[in-house]
Amino acid sequence: MHAGEISNLAQAQSLGEFLLDQDCLFVSGDSCLLGQGVKHRFKLPIANTDYLVSELQTQLRNHQGENDNTIAFGVLPFCKYEMAQFIIPEQVARWDKKVFSQWLNTQITEGSHTENPLKAVNYLQDRVHFEHTVQQAKELFDKALLDKIVLSKQVELEFEHAINRKHVLNQLLTQSQSGYHFAFPTESESVLMGVSPELLLRKEGETVTSNPLAGSIPRDPCSKVEAQHRAALFSSKKDRYEHAVVIDDMRQLLEPVCDNLAIPAEPSLLHTATMWHLSTVISGHLKDPSTHILALANQLHPTPALCGKPTKPAYQHILDLEGHGRDLFSGIIGWCDQQGNGEWVVVIRCGELKAHVAKLFAGAGIVAASDPSSEWLETEAKLKTMLNALSVQQAYTQFNK
Repeated sequence: MHAGEISNLAQAQSLGEFLLDQDCLFVSGDSCLLGQGVKHRFKLPIANTDYLVSELQTQLRNHQGENDNTIAFGVLPFCKYEMAQFIIPEQVARWDKKVFSQWLNTQITEGSHTENPLKAVNYLQDRVHFEHTVQQAKELFDKALLDKIVLSKQVELEFEHAINRKHVLNQLLTQSQSGYHFAFPTESESVLMGVSPELLLRKEGETVTSNPLAGSIPRDPCSKVEAQHRAALFSSKKDRYEHAVVIDDMRQLLEPVCDNLAIPAEPSLLHTATMWHLSTVISGHLKDPSTHILALANQLHPTPALCGKPTKPAYQHILDLEGHGRDLFSGIIGWCDQQGNGEWVVVIRCGELKAHVAKLFAGAGIVAASDPSSEWLETEAKLKTMLNALSVQQAYTQFNK
């Protein structure tokens, strides 16, 4: 990437306004990758990885600019039989994260955000349905058909007024200092935005890095309880097993393409604004540096952290149990350049925001030791990232009483 870095507010303001209906954002660490305008929007099937990579490279070549910093932002759905969405922007720049936040903040005047009451909460999978599917999954474990499955729920929040999506993104950047923030204007005139804690894959030349997460517990404002939660998560046989299933799968997929793959013997703890997770950072040196990031990422996706183990039967049981398609949730979102480098993260801790409605998603990894009620509460805790950004945590709780 040779995109120029925007490092001061005056330089940023000269570029005009951030437009959520056509601009793409991907934040990694202290760096923001911003694509402004839509030079070309296209869709590609993802069932055949070789075809996906070949067509994507063709599109990048056909729409490259005067320099070699043409990139594509994209999002791949959970279901392998659905289409990925891509945008090649008019211009691309790297920003300092603090500068981007300041720039975005200048576009949100005091009067531009007024209270927006919550009118309705509609679960596509309510508590009774979700806990029943967990129990059904446990029966599959008893029959030795699965080792793990990830079950999700969707909830639609309806507001009285149009959602100020720029304000929500600003809240996400302010409230969640870590993680990978993203915003992508979808073909359905909604904006997919969130802050994912989980890096599926980063490729920089010959090096690949992944940071799978599996095993979670909510954070707590009390420092004593917080310490208890950390200790409980790290020593939990159920969560350690759930995590090990994911790591074993990642090892099997990455070892054949790497001549040096480093995987720590045990996980560490990673926290977001609302959750603690078991985390393992995996790094490797590619045997073939020309390998395209999506040639690997699309094979890794969906991982056991988002689907289950074994993956194929877990995938089919998800379609049967959940009752609704996941669309983009638990897919992957990111970017890639003409050299096949890029970063892709899993689509979690997110929502699709359209006019007056925000559709939120949350999931939980289910293993034989899972308790249906506890898993529901875990999904409720995971919704807090977006509920807080939408400023409706308290109102949402009242609706559920």
